[in-house]
Amino acid sequence: MRAETLLREIEVLSNDPSSEWEDPELRSLFALLDDPDERIARAVTERILQRGSEAIAPLATFAQHADSTLAKARAERIAAEFSTGYLSREFETLAHQFAEGSHFAFENGLLLIARFGNPMLNVNAVRKELDGFALQLQYRLDRVSSALEVLDEINQFFFEDLRFRGNQTKFLEPENSYLDCVIERRTGIPISLASVYLLLVRSRLGLPFSGASAPGHFLVRYDGLPGEPLFIDAFNAGVILRERDIKHYLEASGLPFHKQFLDPAPPRAILLRMLRNLIIVFVEHGNGSARAAIERFMRILAPNASESMSFLRGLEDH
Repeated sequence: MRAETLLREIEVLSNDPSSEWEDPELRSLFALLDDPDERIARAVTERILQRGSEAIAPLATFAQHADSTLAKARAERIAAEFSTGYLSREFETLAHQFAEGSHFAFENGLLLIARFGNPMLNVNAVRKELDGFALQLQYRLDRVSSALEVLDEINQFFFEDLRFRGNQTKFLEPENSYLDCVIERRTGIPISLASVYLLLVRSRLGLPFSGASAPGHFLVRYDGLPGEPLFIDAFNAGVILRERDIKHYLEASGLPFHKQFLDPAPPRAILLRMLRNLIIVFVEHGNGSARAAIERFMRILAPNASESMSFLRGLEDH
């Protein structure tokens, strides 16, 4: 497709009130992404990057609509470069939040990971949806008293009413690790489902739940009962496990068991494990640039080299 044809396509999009094509310079620059001359392409790319974050949303929309394979590929490459650079700075801020003990760091980190998949994500809309879930759940919990009833009511709400389930058929897809996708589709992998669960019961309602980094299968830990904790398998519709059940499962799977596997997982460690899972997915899909971006985010959160690499070892952690 020639540049002038692309310009006409963009002009059509500019008539859509939901589009962001009112910027004439960006319209012209996007049109030239189809030019076969690499010198022009480099100059156009440099100018788009100079425009900064204001170009991200229009560029992503253009990439979705462009018919030209060349223009689409170049737009997606620039968008990825934008996203990686911008999110890297956001991850640096996140690292400071963890160092300061911020109560919001865990949720902010989950949303940063989601924004890697969707740079135009409406973060406030995701937060409001979680707030709404928490309000509904709090209303239900006001009617119960015992700790066991609290757990039963939470699981009824999360797994029966909201119908969150493990993605049994498409385990290795990146959407399973993006918070907005998990909430919208009501499906994910163990750690992402457990994270949504924790955002409701711990972050918003202040209940005694935490994550537990069991090998190969992340769990939710509940310390609301006297005696030993209970563990919730969010991937399998809220099956409740005790320590002996987990030990038996790991031994039967040929995996080692150590009691510290079931200790409360620090929020930063949960995010690192989620990033590690995305690396596994991108390796499987052959997406080297996405893998490199995620590894960059991991190094920011875990600047100690040995700590970063410890999260990269193994390919069966979820």
